[in-house]
Amino acid sequence: MSITRSHKEVVVSDLNGGLGDSGSVILADFTGINVEDMTELRIQMREAGVVFTVVKNTLLKRAFEEIGIDASEEIFGLLNGPTAIAYSEDEVAPARIIKAFSKAHKGLLVMKGGFVSGKTFSADDVVSLADMPGKDELIARVIGSMNSPLQGFVMVTSGVIRKFLYAVNAITEGKE
Repeated sequence: MSITRSHKEVVVSDLNGGLGDSGSVILADFTGINVEDMTELRIQMREAGVVFTVVKNTLLKRAFEEIGIDASEEIFGLLNGPTAIAYSEDEVAPARIIKAFSKAHKGLLVMKGGFVSGKTFSADDVVSLADMPGKDELIARVIGSMNSPLQGFVMVTSGVIRKFLYAVNAITEGKE
């Protein structure tokens, strides 16, 4: 059953709104996934703030063109066969969830590729992206590495002061 032109326009406009604000867009082949597993995947995606949907390839091409994504063969070449799309403001979350789901379900969900911050990624690149820590974790690491020298300085200076106070205390106890 085909969908009407007005329904197609609504789907494309919904995609435009979400894709335009997303940090990453991951395309995946969902062949062989049953309804129960697909529901589990959708729940995991929703909990992580990732939008996950199945879209007709022609509508996805139109949405990509309307938001100004380069009409290169790199992206459009991925749009064959059944395609699910996962997008989020977090650059790593969609790839990480898809990789974990695929591993837990013996490769049923296969990444086709995608793009992050406007740059096209192959399927192998997306898998590598999934192994990277998230934005919050990277920020925490940077702050921790900036904080470490300061903590060391405070510990050294407090040690000098502490030893001085011990010496003064010993002298006062000796005089008593």
